Amino acid sequence: MTEKETPGALGFIRVLDLSESVAGQYCCRMLADYGADVILVEPPSGSAVRRLGPFREAKGAEDESLLFYHLNLGKSSVVVDQKSDPGRGLLDDLARTADVAVVPAGFDRASLRKANPDCIINTVSPFGEDGPMKDWRGTEMIYQAMSGSMIHNGRNERPPLYGVGHRASYCAGIAAYSTILSALMVRERTGVVQDVAVDIAHTAASMTYPFALQYSYNGTFEERGMRGQPLVEVTTTDGWIAIWIRANQFGPMCEALGAPELATDPRFATDAERKENFPAFIAEVQKRVADRKGGDVVGDLQARRVVAACCFKPTQLGPDAAHLKAREFWQTVPTAEGPRLALGPQFRMSRTPRRAPQAPPAIGEARRSGGR
Repeated sequence: MTEKETPGALGFIRVLDLSESVAGQYCCRMLADYGADVILVEPPSGSAVRRLGPFREAKGAEDESLLFYHLNLGKSSVVVDQKSDPGRGLLDDLARTADVAVVPAGFDRASLRKANPDCIINTVSPFGEDGPMKDWRGTEMIYQAMSGSMIHNGRNERPPLYGVGHRASYCAGIAAYSTILSALMVRERTGVVQDVAVDIAHTAASMTYPFALQYSYNGTFEERGMRGQPLVEVTTTDGWIAIWIRANQFGPMCEALGAPELATDPRFATDAERKENFPAFIAEVQKRVADRKGGDVVGDLQARRVVAACCFKPTQLGPDAAHLKAREFWQTVPTAEGPRLALGPQFRMSRTPRRAPQAPPAIGEARRSGGR
């Protein structure tokens, strides 16, 4: 068997994706990436994620959700009306051959367990299925706000800053993926089959800065705008750059900027003075880089072992981005209209790599999506 024919690492499992959430569908997408046969179970109207933006701008494809495209590569689809007797019967039939089912809060796990006592059931929910918030619905902004991350983001004089995107949901999807792999290992080693659960709000809280822990230890809290971390963010002619200044790198940083006089400036002579006068220091750095290209500045800084990087725009991270191209990060997905891009693997395995991505399914498109 050649390397290309090697079955995926998870080619031995079949998964039912009933999740209807970014977190759940991303978890199942990762399972499909590594060979699992993943069946997206959709209502007659199609998954709710099909109606979430952003949408394609191509003529004739304006109603195609790019989010659904990304989350459902490599899956097959089956339509099940869970409110009807035939639909419930079909779901039971699907459950009998499933190793894993990813379900939303409130799903009838007992019925699924009756159909297949050996199926691992993973509930992915906004706030869990018990406690005072069990019936709440969540959005990404709510997760970030309640996690404590928004209150720290942004400038002190402005409102808390929403981090955009589905950060908490993607991290919850990764948590669900890891939980499923653990439960599969337990089942294989001990025969114990169990229900597992991940809620997005708790995942978001675990992602936030360690300020809650800091406060619980010593009663202190770093307000927005305080500079406990020596991070400089300034603009160049072609975008933002970020510089992290350790004490032993302050002199080399000043030399790299062509401003050795800053190293002896009384306002910045010591760590304590730099912290006290950090806004003034940032202003001095900004003067030195405003008319230079970001890559040139970062190159000079890195040559002196100063921690620095360009803050790339999405347009700079495409197939021609040097590092991503060298790592063969971007992949293509064959579709009826020709090849389309897909993000590369989240991690790499030498003998059982991620399989080549397949286009997401049309509603009810049955196909063998994995290596089972």
